[in-house]
Amino acid sequence: MIRMTLTELKSTLILSLVFALRMLGLFMVLPVLALYAQKIPGATPALIGLAAGIYGFSQALLQLPCGVLSDRWGRKPVIIGGLSIFALGSMVAAFSGSIGGLILGRAIQGAGAIGSPILALVTDVTREEVRTRAMALIGITIGLTFTLAILLGPIFDAYIGLQGIFTLTAILAVVGIGLLCLLKPHKPVSPVALSLREQLRLITQQGQLWALHISIFMLHAVLIASFLVLPSKIEAVTGFISDQVWRFYLPVLLASLLLVTPLLRIADKGDWQRRLLPVAVLGLGVTIFAFMNTTQVGLFTIAVVLFFVAFNFLEACLPSMVSKVAPKESKGSALGMYSCAQFLGMFCGGALGGRVLQQFGAQGVSITCLLLISIGWVAIQQFKSNNLGVKNG
Repeated sequence: MIRMTLTELKSTLILSLVFALRMLGLFMVLPVLALYAQKIPGATPALIGLAAGIYGFSQALLQLPCGVLSDRWGRKPVIIGGLSIFALGSMVAAFSGSIGGLILGRAIQGAGAIGSPILALVTDVTREEVRTRAMALIGITIGLTFTLAILLGPIFDAYIGLQGIFTLTAILAVVGIGLLCLLKPHKPVSPVALSLREQLRLITQQGQLWALHISIFMLHAVLIASFLVLPSKIEAVTGFISDQVWRFYLPVLLASLLLVTPLLRIADKGDWQRRLLPVAVLGLGVTIFAFMNTTQVGLFTIAVVLFFVAFNFLEACLPSMVSKVAPKESKGSALGMYSCAQFLGMFCGGALGGRVLQQFGAQGVSITCLLLISIGWVAIQQFKSNNLGVKNG
């Protein structure tokens, strides 16, 4: 097996931490935001859903342009600018006194669209033979961050409230800028020989890329929609109040990480990544149906554990697959479109999920999630008989 060099490993770890610090602030809001529907002036379930998802809308609008700009101007300037905008939006959300101000702050947060430049920078600083492991490390870091954020969100909310969480998010963005400055200089991005139209033509004519874009859209739409219901469902099933739910999240998320780790190792070998994708999508649907429709603590806990296993597996594997399928001349643009789909899914999951919750209740959200998952499962069949040509060391 070809090993990552020390420089590759250090660069990947730094970029993973930068990604993680931003996602930590984003995800810490998820387990508590739905509980503020009765506390924020003017808030309704639909507007809370919009606040949860509007971040994804502005991200979706700007991910592709930021990916293209990173191909032309370089990755680090675009990433630093995006983190600065993210910090500004966090402070706007922290000091808003109404649901409108919160929505505006979340929208500004999303304008710091750095997901695609970070992923593209990973491809710049790693060799193709180890890139799957580098992308998997990014994905695992996101999974760990998600776990930590869901655990810490209710605890921080009990002590510093929603305003404190957003302020902490701004501080984490500044720390991310500092970490990025520690990244050793790398080979500059080569000038783009293709025009923007040619790049877009390359990345929009590949069916496999579209399948991955649809899959990540589905995954994050389902995540945000389910978290409009899950916090209150946990309280109802377990009897924990809001500042105690970490006692549920801690064992559940640790168990999910223990289970997903060997699956990711298997996926890195041969053709297993492609084979396991539809299984993970199917598992996502089964577990959502289970935890939305049970009041039995044991079954509910198992279902939530397996839901996080499926989510973390897909979150780790999908960007790695994009880096394999995308033309090398347009990796930044392809990852920009991928990130655009990811955050558009967040917006639709929040906005649609909030509206459905207000009109039809938790069962309506459950049905909506299952419909989204069925679309993702159909899309992922694109890989059923296609070998991605994975190179393994």
